[in-house]
Parts: sequence; C-alpha cells; structure tokens
Amino acid sequence: MSTSSSLGKVIWNAVSNHGVNIGLTTYFGIDAYQEARREGSGFLGSAAAAAENMALPMVMPGGLPGYFAFELATSMPSLAIDFYKAQRDYRRKLGVEQRHKAFQSASFQDTQMTYTMRQAAMAIAQRSRYNTQAAMLGQEAQYMLK
Repeated sequence: MSTSSSLGKVIWNAVSNHGVNIGLTTYFGIDAYQEARREGSGFLGSAAAAAENMALPMVMPGGLPGYFAFELATSMPSLAIDFYKAQRDYRRKLGVEQRHKAFQSASFQDTQMTYTMRQAAMAIAQRSRYNTQAAMLGQEAQYMLK
C-alpha cells in the first residue's frame, strides 16, 4: 500500500510540476506572440518568437529558474536606461515648473502694513506703465521711422 501511495505522490508531483511549466511556457509564448505582432512582425515571425519563448525554458540549464535569470539579465540594461530617462524627465519637469515662480523659496510674513505697501507699489508701477503708454500714443509713426 505504501509503494502505490509513494508512486502516486511521485506521479502527482511530476504532473503538477509539468503543469506549472506548461502553463508558464504557454503564457510566455502567447506574450511573445502578442508583443511581436504589436511590433509589426508577420504571422510567421510572431509564431517563431512564440515557439522560441515556449521552448527556451525547457531546454535551458536550470529550467524555469535559469530562464528567469536569463530574462532578468537581458532586461536589466533596458530597465536601467528607462529608469535613468524617467528620472531625467522628472528633474526637467520640476525645473520647468520652478523656473516660472517668483520668490519660490521665500516665505513672507505678511502684515497689514506690508500688504498695503506692496499694493501701493503695484499701483505706482501700473500708473507708470499707463503713463508710458499714454506718452507713446499718437507718436507711433515717429518711433517706427527711426
């Protein structure tokens, strides 16, 4: 009785391990096929890529762990480059956002008096701008012919 139960366990372990392998390799094949089709490959090229990715885990030394190590090793350079580009783009975005903010690192202690003074200064600057515009009105031709 123990021989048949141990044989059953061995068979069950073999079937379950192969089931996982078959499931994963099928997933790898379908994923490779879809990716090749998205990249513009034809049916035969995509099918060849799928067959390669389905067969590779079975023939590699180490089986699936060896395949995962191979995939990780081959994808690390592109992942590192993508990470670098994302960081660079993020730094540029922050730089652009901060470039157009006046007094970005200043913190003002606003009181009623400083608020009033700032409003008065803004009013003076606005009047100066209007005075310059009024002085130039009617004299555009004189400035254009110089």
